[in-house]
Amino acid sequence: MTRTKHHRRRKPPRIQKRTAPGSVPGLVSVCQHAEKSSIQAIKFSETHLIEKELASVAEAKSFLDEQSVTWINVHGLGDAETFHQLIELFGLHRLALEDVVNTHQRPKVEMYSEHLFIVLRMVSFAEHLENEQVSVFLGKNYVLTIHERDGDCFEPVRTRLRESRGQIRGLGPDYLAYALIDAIIDGYFPMVDHYGERMEQLDDDITAGHSMNTMDIIHNLRSDLMALRRAIRPLRDALNQIKPDDHSMFKKETHYHLRDCYDHTVQIIDLLDNYRELCANLRDYHMSIVSNRMNEVMKVLTITGTIFIPLTFIAGIYGMNFNTNLPGNMPELNWPYGYLFAWLLMLAIGLGLLVFVWRKGWLASTESGLSGSGLSGSEEHRNENT
Repeated sequence: MTRTKHHRRRKPPRIQKRTAPGSVPGLVSVCQHAEKSSIQAIKFSETHLIEKELASVAEAKSFLDEQSVTWINVHGLGDAETFHQLIELFGLHRLALEDVVNTHQRPKVEMYSEHLFIVLRMVSFAEHLENEQVSVFLGKNYVLTIHERDGDCFEPVRTRLRESRGQIRGLGPDYLAYALIDAIIDGYFPMVDHYGERMEQLDDDITAGHSMNTMDIIHNLRSDLMALRRAIRPLRDALNQIKPDDHSMFKKETHYHLRDCYDHTVQIIDLLDNYRELCANLRDYHMSIVSNRMNEVMKVLTITGTIFIPLTFIAGIYGMNFNTNLPGNMPELNWPYGYLFAWLLMLAIGLGLLVFVWRKGWLASTESGLSGSGLSGSEEHRNENT
């Protein structure tokens, strides 16, 4: 497991609404530091496909027709004019565009008269977990996707379109929207597996006593798992709201595929719940290991102090330097064998205390106890994970 020198606890992201309180509903206010918008368009049918980088939204008008399906993909939220043109071209509701530029939205599905609006969270991992909002608009002959930064998880969908794999080019815009949703959900599985492997490695490190900054690592893992759960759990409820009717824009055949997406979200949520509970178990396991080791150290120190206390007492008595010429003083000070007698007395007391401690079982080896508890704890965690 890769370790860094400093494991700082990451603070949860704060909600930053770009519109001031009391502003007009539907106000599109972009962030000054957001990436400038870039537009890609793919127009396809069963027999042909056209892919092009667009300089402006106005060029997208020529891509829209009744015989083909058009996918407009917008990267970046830094150009307010682009969003105003999208409102005019596709007839998008301003409240939906306000949710697009305010990227703290939870996954949801909203139905409007001319289009369906879906919000999802796309996750990735570089140095730490990254969470990005993706907005999907589904119309009668188009799919519009908008996300914050360049780069996405849609390349497998583009490859299927370019190479005409499967039936994606003949099943309409609703199936394309399903394929995009499915690509985002499938991106969670590698992330969940990644955190599962990290926790297994952390379990082994705790058992072997090689872990460093364990509490900070566990805290960061738990925070990331909670962030993943917050991103996927509302999507499960949102997908359950989509019904195969005229208002949802999804056909009955495509709805079967959406049910598969729903099942995947349930699987991911179950795994995240298990891993989050495993984090708590690892934290308790680590604390018990630390406590056991501290108890063993205190046991050794206590036994050592117990043995040397009477020896120190004897040495202290003979170190008081009594005047031997006066009656009532220690006769051993003038005795030829007094020094040997003191040593024999201290050795006898020390050995007697060692035998007493051993007979009580206080000198039992701690290594076997720690190893046994560590292995059983590791196996228990893995069984819970399974």
